[in-house]
Amino acid sequence: MSMEKTFYFTGGKTPPETFPTDALALISQKAIKKIGGAFAFYPRQHEYSSYSDLGYKGLREVVSLRYKRREGVALPIDNIVVTSGSMQAIELVGRALLKPGDIIITEELTYYGSLEFFRYLKLNVIGIPVDDKRGMEIDILEDTLKCFDRLNLKPKIIYTIPNHHNPTGAIMTEKRRKRLLDLAYSYNIPIFEDDCYGDIDFYKDRKPRSINTLDDEGNVLFVGSFSKILGPGIRLGYLYAKDNYLNTILSHRWDLGTSVLASIIVAEYLKEKMWDHLEKHIKVIKRKMDITLKALGEYAGEYTKCTPPRGGLFIWVKITQNIDMEKLSLYAERRNVKYDEGKLFHYRERELKALRLSYAHIPDEEIPIGIKRLSEAIREAII
Repeated sequence: MSMEKTFYFTGGKTPPETFPTDALALISQKAIKKIGGAFAFYPRQHEYSSYSDLGYKGLREVVSLRYKRREGVALPIDNIVVTSGSMQAIELVGRALLKPGDIIITEELTYYGSLEFFRYLKLNVIGIPVDDKRGMEIDILEDTLKCFDRLNLKPKIIYTIPNHHNPTGAIMTEKRRKRLLDLAYSYNIPIFEDDCYGDIDFYKDRKPRSINTLDDEGNVLFVGSFSKILGPGIRLGYLYAKDNYLNTILSHRWDLGTSVLASIIVAEYLKEKMWDHLEKHIKVIKRKMDITLKALGEYAGEYTKCTPPRGGLFIWVKITQNIDMEKLSLYAERRNVKYDEGKLFHYRERELKALRLSYAHIPDEEIPIGIKRLSEAIREAII
């Protein structure tokens, strides 16, 4: 393979080979005929969206059933909002509940798209250290909240990614989730639970219950996505919130609704095929993860370490040698290898001897070649 080939270990992309092209093409005919002339109206103007800004009812029903399968309880469909990807859900919450100067607490490392939006809102972002296996360090969170309380300051939201954390892959333990909830109750702070990767599990043993499931006071805002179980190009996500937050959030929605066309096609497909599709989808992702880990061990094991993820789409790689990260970027660029720099995920953009690799969209046979080139760049950049 020539050096002209570029290896993109970037973004949160899914395997192209698992996208159900033929099935969606067939089912789209049935789906489009189902509501026909209703496409002439805005989403909120017909019964398929409950004459509301909540989005296509059939897709909200799929969200509820998906949640019940995993958590044992269904979500009320009238409290589910279909959005254009999970990022729009994050934007809706931010615009409705936050203003410049507000304090928001996150994991010290978190999704850079959320961080960029928080900075756009001019929020005061406070990062709490995250354990690579067990999630946010709740003892440090408690100390932080006590400190703010003494200063008569109150954070407005705690944003967390407890399942297959982006970028570290950590899964917050149930004990930590319960303590997080108790602290949020004590200080009257809502929790924003980002479950974008929640269904991409490589192992059958049960994950801790969602923070939203543990919550009995309506204190959690829950966001999910269809992008990671189908493909980012469909641009469909959802938000769940109790009435006390939902009405305020919807009052800040100006887009006139999410595509009913995309929603009905995805809903009709997932009603019939969701669990079979997920099983095949996850099998392919895990295979690619295993290939990536093997290549990392073979080519870069002496100067990197990582915790094998139990799900999600990423591997968080820490470099154990003293290294010049700017030179690494340059040397990797020369070898046509792209990756996401660790500093992108730090709440203060601090330089880190770490990087995030996204592997699920790369052909199996190309992964070792790309990792070998990346390892050569790492070795060359070691001081």
